[in-house]
Amino acid sequence: MAEEKKSSARRGSLILMVISALSSVIIWTVLSLTAFPDVDVTLHDVPIDVSLEGSYADLAGLSIIEKDYDTVDITFTGRRDLISKYTAEDIHIALDLTSVRSSGAYNIPLVATDSSGAPLNVKDMFPQTVHADFDITASKTLSVEDGSLRVSLSGIRPAAGYALDPEEIEINPSSITIYGPQDYIDRVTSCVLTLEPQESLNESVELTPSSVDLYSGSAVFKNQKISYSSDDFSVYIPVFYTKSLPLTIALTGYSDMIDLSSIHYTLSTESIVVRSENKMIESLEGITLGTIDVRNIRPGYIETFEIPLSSYYTNISGIEQVEVRFDLEGYAVKRFTIPNRQIHIINGFSDCDMVIEMERLTVEVVGPEEVIDTLDTTSFVGQIDAMNYGPFEGQRMLSVSIYAPGHSNVWSCGLNQMLVNGEMVVEEPVENFDAGDGEEENG
Repeated sequence: MAEEKKSSARRGSLILMVISALSSVIIWTVLSLTAFPDVDVTLHDVPIDVSLEGSYADLAGLSIIEKDYDTVDITFTGRRDLISKYTAEDIHIALDLTSVRSSGAYNIPLVATDSSGAPLNVKDMFPQTVHADFDITASKTLSVEDGSLRVSLSGIRPAAGYALDPEEIEINPSSITIYGPQDYIDRVTSCVLTLEPQESLNESVELTPSSVDLYSGSAVFKNQKISYSSDDFSVYIPVFYTKSLPLTIALTGYSDMIDLSSIHYTLSTESIVVRSENKMIESLEGITLGTIDVRNIRPGYIETFEIPLSSYYTNISGIEQVEVRFDLEGYAVKRFTIPNRQIHIINGFSDCDMVIEMERLTVEVVGPEEVIDTLDTTSFVGQIDAMNYGPFEGQRMLSVSIYAPGHSNVWSCGLNQMLVNGEMVVEEPVENFDAGDGEEENG
């Protein structure tokens, strides 16, 4: 029974203690609100709103180019129940732009309000003014296309046998926009990307510029009031394998009896330099400009060839045409009339009879003068290769190859043709002979 009385007494004491504590809090709160209703609040690094919207400066096209402070420290007074929990988000620090009417430097007073726009009872604020430069802002775009954005290749060296082409360098992005005061922007003429030195490059590379510099004419132009849209560039530098390739032409003859190697010629350009971004051209030995039929060649003959294009190399010699001149000094041209008995049809067909209808053929022949002077009509033979035409019915003009047996440096000029008549051969059917029937008749 005594224990129960003690326990009840302890519970009563605990309740009294709780009630006493709550009463103290209530009393302190009431006294605070009545006897000490105001409180000081200090906030640090409250951002300054630099908006010019609605001001004369905004209407005049002015912008803040530079200022000395971005935030303030502020102490203000107010009712405890209203401001004691204020944070920087509940405070608005604005610029008093009343005095700003044109470009220049100003000390701008700061105005503090709460987030609803109600003024604050400021006890202390630092800074109380912001020193700001105002000017009309402008922008300018510098680009690869107009040549105002480029790369400095100083220190970039290809390996032996390789080459760089500044025109093939790719800059990404291909333009940059700069912003700042109008008078400064007007002075900027170009932007140059500088790369870290690269020696003995033998393959294409992609590099990040070590610096991005603005220039006014030939001098670097630096000004902290100018900002960039971005200075994050990449530069792709293709490295080309280069090689000098000799040029040749191909001669074709109408007869194996003509020695094409005896016909000498010179080229206005003996070789060109080509490039490729890989080494596919390393095994290329030369470039054939084209083919010349020996029947076109005579003293004084000149032919011009375009240097052929290729999908895997580029001609960087600057030469696009090559003139071919034949060295035929001491050669002569002479006319001969050859009878048809010296002209033969070869490779004929069993089902087609071909007969030359012309009695003679007049041709022009080229050769060394001392050789030509020894030849006469009987020195020449002509051939018509029926395999080039196949069996046919009727008359056709067929090409004749003329050569002088024993003289490999003599050839006929132009296209020589003779009229040939073709007649298809029809085989007569063979009558069958029945031996048995004959015996019966004889019997």
